[in-house]
Amino acid sequence: MSLALNRTGRSIVYSCEWPLYLRPFHKPNYTDIQYYCNHWRNFDDVYDSWESIKSILAWTVTHQKDIVEVAGPGGWNDPDMLVIGNFGLSWDQQVTQMALWAIMAAPLLMSNDLRQISSQAKALLQNEDVIAINQDPLGKQGYCFRKENEIEVWERPLSNLAWAVAVRNLQEIGGPRFYTIQISSLGRGLACNPGCIITQILPEKVHLGFYEWPLTLKTRINPSGTVLLRLER
Repeated sequence: MSLALNRTGRSIVYSCEWPLYLRPFHKPNYTDIQYYCNHWRNFDDVYDSWESIKSILAWTVTHQKDIVEVAGPGGWNDPDMLVIGNFGLSWDQQVTQMALWAIMAAPLLMSNDLRQISSQAKALLQNEDVIAINQDPLGKQGYCFRKENEIEVWERPLSNLAWAVAVRNLQEIGGPRFYTIQISSLGRGLACNPGCIITQILPEKVHLGFYEWPLTLKTRINPSGTVLLRLER
């Protein structure tokens, strides 16, 4: 099918589900999948529920060693559609999906009713800073590199030596949590060496300023929420 579509001479995005159906029987050949498909599903269908989003993210973290390196321009892992703007996710959970889909370089395909979408959800889906991270031309997928005390820290290399970092609060009860990041630990130790400008992108844009390599950054994350940062040299 892939070869036949290419012979048409038209620009067509080819979505596959090979890994989803093959994985119960044997490990998918991601080299072949990346060669023939533009993006591919690895896991179950998404639903308009937080449990669904959590299961997709958990699967991705568990299998990231198999799937992250194969992603790149022309071929992407597809964690399924964005359900932002529906009724199953809180605002913080919608922020988490948008932030982590950007970190994962995932196709930003929406599953919602545009006639009913709120202005807040529309603004999130159209956030140019988040889309810029998702569509970064370097084409590297991000990954989770730390999990401790119900906090996950994800990062993604971007073009021009920039990095995106997402700090996710796994707790769903109580109030916001504070998590302190050692600047020297980000971007495999390279993101802010000797220093970098840090901008918070989500849940709202805040210019945090210049941070030197030995310093720390204190983040505040709502329950089931995520803080998305951009680091630039």
